[in-house]
Amino acid sequence: MAWQKLENLLPKSIKKAGVDSQVGVAVICDDFIKVLSDVFDERVTKKVKPMYIKNKTLTIAVMNSVLAQEIKLHEPEILKKMNKHGEEKIIERLRFLV
Repeated sequence: MAWQKLENLLPKSIKKAGVDSQVGVAVICDDFIKVLSDVFDERVTKKVKPMYIKNKTLTIAVMNSVLAQEIKLHEPEILKKMNKHGEEKIIERLRFLV
């Protein structure tokens, strides 16, 4: 039996297990944290947690309304960076839980 690359096996296994959408959401949430750390410093990223995605809206939990407003001001920049990989918009808006 020939060796196969893990990068070829993993997507098939994820799809077969039926968790492909959950893995996709986890990747998007991880990307959000990376983009947020590019835009803000560490004190902000420690106080923000992406929760879930529904209807192309990423819901994030924030520590207070001031922080939510600060992120909201940078929303166009954040969304542009998050959606840069493809033609289709993955996330169209941010929603905040305070």
